Amino acid sequence: MKFGKKLLLWALLAALLFTAAAAAEDNEDPLAQFAIRHGRRDEKKIAVTVDDSFDLAYTWKIRDLFQELGVVGTFFPIGKQVHPEDGPEWQKILDNGNEIGSHNNGHYKMGSSAVWDILPALGRFQQALDAALGYHYQVNCFRPPYGNITNGNGDGRTFRTACKKFGYDHVILWDVSQTDPEKAYHQVKNGSILLYHARHKDYACLQELIPRLLADGYELVTVSQLLGFGENEISPEPYVFRKDDYRQK
Repeated sequence: MKFGKKLLLWALLAALLFTAAAAAEDNEDPLAQFAIRHGRRDEKKIAVTVDDSFDLAYTWKIRDLFQELGVVGTFFPIGKQVHPEDGPEWQKILDNGNEIGSHNNGHYKMGSSAVWDILPALGRFQQALDAALGYHYQVNCFRPPYGNITNGNGDGRTFRTACKKFGYDHVILWDVSQTDPEKAYHQVKNGSILLYHARHKDYACLQELIPRLLADGYELVTVSQLLGFGENEISPEPYVFRKDDYRQK
């Protein structure tokens, strides 16, 4: 009888633990699911990303370094740095197998902005990129400047609403941001997303870091490849931002 009671107690305890775990999973912070910092930890794949493009010369140098080393990455320029006269240079980034993501049209913290301020920043980036390329290249990935996704109270609902209204189900953050190649090397794990910028010290770091990571067996891929987002859709007609297109979404 006592043995039967113990079995019953263990069964009840197991059921309670399972229910608690399921509830915790169901109530997981939606913002944490929305903001992605890394890919799968069981695959030896990583993504190197390059932000801003304030110095276009180093944007092209990093692009050419990737080609020389036989790797690809994701570039997150701001729209104000993407000009029609540089269209062939941006096209070469894509021709080399890299990806272009959005860093919004300017470079400001967006977490405290209203929905109808965020949407133009996203739309005008896509418009600038398409104008430079001469066709529509659907951007899969968006990285908010400074990684800022919440307002002063830590609330990210407005920001998330605007991103989803535009079509971004996730934003891309990072888990490695280090320009010392030795320190960066020891921080990289399976699935890591590495943050760099188009400038000299980051270029110098990547010159040393990437060969070491390749020697260790890491495969360098784009963010979309790392996270399984699929290929970027392409169509002939360049995108033009019209706020009214989003009012009913």
